Amino acid sequence: MTHPVDPAVARAHAHVLDLFRPSPAGPDEVSGLAEVCRAARDRLAAIPALDPLDPRTWNSYAVITADVQTLLGYLREAGVPISEPERFRSLLIRVLYYLYESEKAQTGVLLAELLHRDWQARLGESHADTLHATARLAACLYAHGEPKRARPLFERVHQQQAGQFGDDDPATLLAACNLGACLTELGDHRAAFLLKEDTVRRCERRLGKDHETTILATQNLAGSLFGLGRHRDALTLYRDIHQRQRRASGEDSLLTLNAEASIAITLHKLGDYEAAYAANADLLPRFERVAGKDHSGTKHTHARLVRNLRALGRYEEADEVHGGIPKYGSPTPHGGPGALAPRFRGD
Repeated sequence: MTHPVDPAVARAHAHVLDLFRPSPAGPDEVSGLAEVCRAARDRLAAIPALDPLDPRTWNSYAVITADVQTLLGYLREAGVPISEPERFRSLLIRVLYYLYESEKAQTGVLLAELLHRDWQARLGESHADTLHATARLAACLYAHGEPKRARPLFERVHQQQAGQFGDDDPATLLAACNLGACLTELGDHRAAFLLKEDTVRRCERRLGKDHETTILATQNLAGSLFGLGRHRDALTLYRDIHQRQRRASGEDSLLTLNAEASIAITLHKLGDYEAAYAANADLLPRFERVAGKDHSGTKHTHARLVRNLRALGRYEEADEVHGGIPKYGSPTPHGGPGALAPRFRGD
């Protein structure tokens, strides 16, 4: 499904284009360019905050991202800091979340590296927004298949948050979730399991079982159980996570769909191919409706359906479902066993 660009975003985009449109009094000197850049920056910063986790906002964020990328070049040319004002930083952080969530991690890495360097120099390494940029850089590196580069960044964020706010602060607990996911991806299963188990205990005590970070921590722990071969224990947790996630974010949020995908993956691993097939057959149209046919969740669910049918010996049906679509890499979407990526949480 194609979602329209938010009217406020469309108006801001048109305004920014007008600001940079050549005119007799146009910004042909650095001072004039700086003035136009500040006006464009403030106009974009005034856009109402859209949730970058919601696929319905992604077309709007695509427009915002293109404007931001162009504007950052002009800001640097004009000598205008890209670290001010605060609401512009907030917009840039949301863009980084969007790039991760919409699977544009390569672009996210480039933008996050720029912001991280600039904000570290101007705001300091321990500033909250610098840490946000560091965490987003780590997340995009992780999603881009570079967990080795991501690990020291996740560790830095976790250490900074713990040093400033303590081990039980919500920001520290979220950082621990992300670090644990990265450790799993790197194959450091014992360290990952111990960290995740401790994080779940802390989250439940500090935040409660239905808090979004507790759900994420529990999902990460289930992923470790899956990786350690404790598939029935993992399935029990995944089913509990799914119920909690559905209450927290709705029936068809990407987080809920990913939780259901984890159940389907684990059912197949346990040899319950009929149940896995039923789960994936229900998931496929929902993933496509929510995130589009090109999203990894849709593609991986399609690939799992083919695997389910072949495991059931229904080879002709499997070939029909495959329909000439190329096989995709791992049938595991973000959020499933072995691919527990850091998720957006409202800041």
